[in-house]
Amino acid sequence: MSKRIVYLDNAATSEVKPEVLVKMMPYFLDEIYNPSALYSKGIEIRQVVENARNIIAQSIGAKNKEIYFTSGGSESNCWAIQGFVNYWLGQNITPVVVTSVIEHKSILECVNNLPVVTKFIHVDNKGFVDLEELKEKIVDHFPTLVSIQYANNEIGTVQHIKQIAEICHKKHAIFHTDAVQAYGHIYCDVNALDIDMLSASGHKFGAVKGSGFLYIKQGVQIKPLIYGTQNFGMRGGTENVPYIVGMATAAESIIKKDYLNEISCCKEVRDYAIDQLVNRFHVTLNGDAVNRLPNNINVTIPSTLTGESLIYMLDSSDIYISAGSACNSHIDKPSYVLKAIGLSDDDARRTIRISLNEYVKKEHIDYLITEIDKAIKVAEINEKKLKTDLP
Repeated sequence: MSKRIVYLDNAATSEVKPEVLVKMMPYFLDEIYNPSALYSKGIEIRQVVENARNIIAQSIGAKNKEIYFTSGGSESNCWAIQGFVNYWLGQNITPVVVTSVIEHKSILECVNNLPVVTKFIHVDNKGFVDLEELKEKIVDHFPTLVSIQYANNEIGTVQHIKQIAEICHKKHAIFHTDAVQAYGHIYCDVNALDIDMLSASGHKFGAVKGSGFLYIKQGVQIKPLIYGTQNFGMRGGTENVPYIVGMATAAESIIKKDYLNEISCCKEVRDYAIDQLVNRFHVTLNGDAVNRLPNNINVTIPSTLTGESLIYMLDSSDIYISAGSACNSHIDKPSYVLKAIGLSDDDARRTIRISLNEYVKKEHIDYLITEIDKAIKVAEINEKKLKTDLP
């Protein structure tokens, strides 16, 4: 992050870590060989890919052969769902997919375009899925996939993943979690949490856009989306070696013990920012105050100023925030996530999301607060002038 720019939209995409770029460069320039080649250089590159797979596996407590490289979170999400559905359709059975109303668009659009029985779970005003409704909607011993986000990309609420997994497995359902916002920021151990499939995206934790992975527990049956011999015959296409190496390099910091200090530091700045926003502008915090991502702030401002207007006004001061998920930023409708937790259309339009990384300091927050104060005052002046000018 440059000194001039205050980037506070890390949930949309994160800054690429310098060490990631350093590790990637040789595989663009010198070590360009195909990992499927039989000559010595190809075999060396194959080992590089497998070493990266080992690092990713270690970061979530998985086995090497349970990690499949993809182009990112959306592909991983769609593959988990479509692969499961296609497997059971191949057995002449129409399976069931159970998901929540606040999932990422890649999940919602996927289930809406598949020949599958879909059941939607509601959430409470903090964004937690209704566990009793989940129990009711899973049919015991019938092919069912439950897909619930680990943490919501807009409001930051972290679900009770282990409880959800237990409910699923008691009724013999497969449990997939979209961990795109969670992986690299909070604890993600697939064995401890009893997760069957997990999606992650490289550009959310310091790697480059276009990299991601899907964890598939051994024994879980899904069909490929892209056929070929790579990724154990489950995801065809020549492996994107530089991107895979970069993602594994970013994942190494997740394994290191000092990564916990980064999370703690981020959480401290997050809490400072929330306190400042509440005390100065009497905002309402959306999502759970405790079980939330350490880098997520989602607030509704009690002003005539909309979130979109505030984004443009802060842009002029080189401060970048969002009004919600990046994938929904060009849709002229209130956020379906905010609506699902009970916000009115008006409140949803006055809501902003601020998402941090370990480089954001309290002085950046102080600058943000100063500029929000200016923006609100300008909006109030304009509103008074408008009322005065009315006939």
